[in-house]
Amino acid sequence: MSQTGHERPRQPGQSAQHEQPGQPGPAEQPAQPGPEQGSAPGSPPVTLELLTLLAAGVADLALDQLRQSADRAQEVLRRSDLRELLTEGVVELRKRGELATRRSGAGAENHLEAMARRAAERVASEGHPRA
Repeated sequence: MSQTGHERPRQPGQSAQHEQPGQPGPAEQPAQPGPEQGSAPGSPPVTLELLTLLAAGVADLALDQLRQSADRAQEVLRRSDLRELLTEGVVELRKRGELATRRSGAGAENHLEAMARRAAERVASEGHPRA
Protein backbone atom coordinates (compact mmCIF):
# COMPACT_ATOMS: atom_id res chain seq x y z
CA MET A 1 0.00 0.00 0.00
CA SER A 2 1.33 3.42 -0.78
CA GLN A 3 1.58 6.34 1.62
CA THR A 4 -1.69 7.78 0.28
CA GLY A 5 -3.65 4.74 1.48
CA HIS A 6 -4.23 3.31 -1.96
CA GLU A 7 -2.77 0.11 -3.29
CA ARG A 8 -0.21 0.30 -6.02
CA PRO A 9 -0.71 -1.98 -8.97
CA ARG A 10 1.73 -4.88 -9.00
CA GLN A 11 4.24 -5.30 -11.65
CA PRO A 12 4.51 -8.70 -13.35
CA GLY A 13 6.87 -10.89 -11.36
CA GLN A 14 6.52 -8.82 -8.18
CA SER A 15 5.83 -11.01 -5.15
CA ALA A 16 3.21 -10.47 -2.46
CA GLN A 17 5.93 -10.23 0.24
CA HIS A 18 5.96 -6.43 0.03
CA GLU A 19 2.39 -6.14 1.30
CA GLN A 20 1.71 -5.11 4.85
CA PRO A 21 0.55 -7.81 7.27
CA GLY A 22 -3.19 -8.00 7.84
CA GLN A 23 -4.00 -6.87 4.32
CA PRO A 24 -5.48 -9.68 2.22
CA GLY A 25 -3.68 -10.33 -0.99
CA PRO A 26 -5.27 -11.86 -4.07
CA ALA A 27 -4.36 -15.34 -2.88
CA GLU A 28 -5.97 -14.74 0.53
CA GLN A 29 -9.24 -13.25 -0.70
CA PRO A 30 -12.21 -15.63 -0.59
CA ALA A 31 -13.26 -16.87 -3.98
CA GLN A 32 -16.65 -15.60 -5.08
CA PRO A 33 -18.89 -18.08 -6.88
CA GLY A 34 -19.26 -17.17 -10.48
CA PRO A 35 -22.05 -18.00 -12.91
CA GLU A 36 -19.95 -20.82 -14.27
CA GLN A 37 -20.19 -22.60 -10.91
CA GLY A 38 -23.97 -22.80 -11.13
CA SER A 39 -24.96 -20.79 -8.05
CA ALA A 40 -27.00 -17.62 -8.16
CA PRO A 41 -25.44 -14.36 -7.01
CA GLY A 42 -26.01 -13.83 -3.30
CA SER A 43 -26.70 -17.49 -2.54
CA PRO A 44 -24.17 -19.68 -0.77
CA PRO A 45 -22.35 -22.19 -2.94
CA VAL A 46 -23.39 -25.82 -2.63
CA THR A 47 -20.53 -27.55 -0.93
CA LEU A 48 -19.69 -31.13 -0.24
CA GLU A 49 -20.22 -30.44 3.46
CA LEU A 50 -23.77 -29.19 2.83
CA LEU A 51 -24.60 -32.21 0.68
CA THR A 52 -23.18 -34.54 3.32
CA LEU A 53 -25.25 -32.90 6.06
CA LEU A 54 -28.41 -33.10 3.95
CA ALA A 55 -27.81 -36.79 3.20
CA ALA A 56 -27.18 -37.50 6.88
CA GLY A 57 -30.40 -35.70 7.79
CA VAL A 58 -32.44 -37.70 5.28
CA ALA A 59 -30.88 -40.97 6.49
CA ASP A 60 -31.61 -40.06 10.13
CA LEU A 61 -35.23 -39.25 9.28
CA ALA A 62 -35.67 -42.53 7.40
CA LEU A 63 -34.14 -44.55 10.25
CA ASP A 64 -36.36 -42.78 12.79
CA GLN A 65 -39.48 -43.63 10.75
CA LEU A 66 -38.32 -47.23 10.42
CA ARG A 67 -37.73 -47.44 14.18
CA GLN A 68 -41.23 -46.08 14.89
CA SER A 69 -42.78 -48.55 12.45
CA ALA A 70 -40.96 -51.45 14.10
CA ASP A 71 -42.19 -50.32 17.52
CA ARG A 72 -45.78 -50.15 16.28
CA ALA A 73 -45.47 -53.60 14.71
CA GLN A 74 -44.23 -55.05 18.01
CA GLU A 75 -47.17 -53.48 19.85
CA VAL A 76 -49.62 -55.01 17.36
CA LEU A 77 -48.01 -58.47 17.64
CA ARG A 78 -48.37 -58.37 21.43
CA ARG A 79 -52.15 -57.88 21.26
CA SER A 80 -54.31 -60.73 22.50
CA ASP A 81 -57.02 -60.08 19.90
CA LEU A 82 -54.64 -60.31 16.96
CA ARG A 83 -56.72 -62.93 15.11
CA GLU A 84 -59.88 -60.80 15.27
CA LEU A 85 -57.91 -57.72 14.27
CA LEU A 86 -56.54 -59.50 11.18
CA THR A 87 -60.00 -60.80 10.26
CA GLU A 88 -61.49 -57.32 10.50
CA GLY A 89 -58.61 -55.95 8.44
CA VAL A 90 -59.16 -58.50 5.67
CA VAL A 91 -62.91 -57.76 5.57
CA GLU A 92 -62.22 -54.02 5.45
CA LEU A 93 -59.68 -54.44 2.62
CA ARG A 94 -62.15 -56.57 0.64
CA LYS A 95 -64.85 -53.90 0.98
CA ARG A 96 -62.43 -51.19 -0.06
CA GLY A 97 -61.43 -53.27 -3.08
CA GLU A 98 -65.06 -53.70 -4.12
CA LEU A 99 -65.68 -49.96 -3.82
CA ALA A 100 -62.54 -49.15 -5.78
CA THR A 101 -63.43 -51.51 -8.65
CA ARG A 102 -66.96 -50.11 -8.79
CA ARG A 103 -65.62 -46.57 -8.82
CA SER A 104 -63.17 -47.30 -11.63
CA GLY A 105 -65.74 -49.29 -13.57
CA ALA A 106 -63.57 -52.40 -13.77
CA GLY A 107 -65.54 -55.61 -13.43
CA ALA A 108 -68.93 -53.89 -13.42
CA GLU A 109 -71.12 -53.03 -16.35
CA ASN A 110 -72.30 -49.55 -17.11
CA HIS A 111 -75.57 -48.71 -15.40
CA LEU A 112 -77.12 -46.98 -18.43
CA GLU A 113 -76.18 -49.86 -20.71
CA ALA A 114 -77.78 -52.36 -18.31
CA MET A 115 -81.01 -50.33 -18.16
CA ALA A 116 -81.12 -50.02 -21.97
CA ARG A 117 -80.60 -53.78 -22.35
CA ARG A 118 -83.41 -54.53 -19.86
CA ALA A 119 -85.75 -52.13 -21.67
CA ALA A 120 -84.92 -53.74 -25.00
CA GLU A 121 -85.54 -57.23 -23.55
CA ARG A 122 -88.86 -56.09 -22.09
CA VAL A 123 -89.96 -54.63 -25.42
CA ALA A 124 -88.88 -57.80 -27.24
CA SER A 125 -90.68 -60.05 -24.74
CA GLU A 126 -93.93 -58.10 -25.18
CA GLY A 127 -93.82 -58.84 -28.89
CA HIS A 128 -93.32 -55.29 -30.10
CA PRO A 129 -91.08 -55.02 -33.14
CA ARG A 130 -87.91 -53.01 -32.72
CA ALA A 131 -87.58 -49.84 -34.67
